[in-house]
Amino acid sequence: MRKEHKWLWAAAAVAMAAGICMGCGTKSDGGKDQAAVQEEKGREESTEQAAASQNGGDQKITLLLTYPKEKAVLYQCIEDFTAETGIQVEIQYMPLADSRKQINIMVASDSLPDVMDVDNTDTATYAKMGILADITDHVNSELELDQYYSSILGQNQYEGRYYGLPFTSNNLCLYYNQELLDKAGVTEVPASWDEVLEACGKLKEIGVNGFGVAGSQTTDTTFQMWPFIWGSGSDVDHIDSPETVETLKFYETMVENQYMSTEVVNYNSGDNANQFIAGKTAMIVDGPWRLSSIQADAGFEFGVAKIPEGNAGFKTVLGGHNFAISNTGNVDLSWEFVKYMNRPEVMVKYSEAENYIPSRKDVAAESEYFAKEPIRTFVEMQDYAVAMPVENYNKISDILIEMWQSVVLGAKDPEQAAKDAGASIAGL
Repeated sequence: MRKEHKWLWAAAAVAMAAGICMGCGTKSDGGKDQAAVQEEKGREESTEQAAASQNGGDQKITLLLTYPKEKAVLYQCIEDFTAETGIQVEIQYMPLADSRKQINIMVASDSLPDVMDVDNTDTATYAKMGILADITDHVNSELELDQYYSSILGQNQYEGRYYGLPFTSNNLCLYYNQELLDKAGVTEVPASWDEVLEACGKLKEIGVNGFGVAGSQTTDTTFQMWPFIWGSGSDVDHIDSPETVETLKFYETMVENQYMSTEVVNYNSGDNANQFIAGKTAMIVDGPWRLSSIQADAGFEFGVAKIPEGNAGFKTVLGGHNFAISNTGNVDLSWEFVKYMNRPEVMVKYSEAENYIPSRKDVAAESEYFAKEPIRTFVEMQDYAVAMPVENYNKISDILIEMWQSVVLGAKDPEQAAKDAGASIAGL
């Protein structure tokens, strides 16, 4: 999941999505619910398409892709697929920030592409809407499922059935400025929350912010909160717990002791990274996609470490994208594409090129690139990656951001903020 954007759900798109979801529960076509009708339609059209292909018809799929052409290796992999199979891929590029809105519009106009590059929190939502093809039989019979991280596979399922395959994967780790730590007399990279606070106290003495996070009204903020929420032992279904209060007290202490600037409430993850690159913040939380820019622009020695350990151990958040297959009647050819992109020799190419963490454990284990620091730490942290909730995610994200900001800005104490958030989530 690239987490550097606002979730732009326009009012019309939300209404459209709501209407579609309502349709999933209605009965039509002889008593079948809408999701079943969509799946049956997809199977029938897929059979017709396959027959046409055998009779010499054009073999082509349409692909919605949120990654631009600058991702040259990724686009080359797609061209290689066509060269090997003869299946043409018509790419519909769409910026990630626009994709959710546009997908809803395409649903309403019956113009969905065959394969969609979607955020890993969205696959289950689209499956619930009845617009995706059930590919469970293909997945179970044609893939080496034991080689995948179970958390990644889980985000391609809805009610135990598969509707997509992994595309890209990532998580969060701790970036640190080694030169600032040395200057402040911090001899060990902080490995726990208490050690972070202790290090920040020393860093304050040399005039820099010890710690920084994304804190604006974007999902960047929630994405960077999850490792600390889970690390405390809390979760979304008991967000009003004492563990959440302890998490919020950690941030409160950061602000009260001036270890972290309240300006973070205006930062997305890119803004926060710029503070790190400029040498104004000594430690930040960010993902592997940030490696290239930090390596290119930071004029100092830096390192990557695990997210500091909480009372519940080391935790990080699972981000990334999936390839979801639509009920367009092109399911068989679409399956060949997503299966190709999950081949180890293909996955390793685009993963190494863009610092994605491979969804297959064997791909990372056999790659010399992923055995080297700093990317190696992200690979190791994948074992601690937890999948985000998918039901009502946008609303949950907004509630958690309000909870966090209210504490950082001093509007509420941690106890009240956690209590209010719990009540809001319970009301969803």
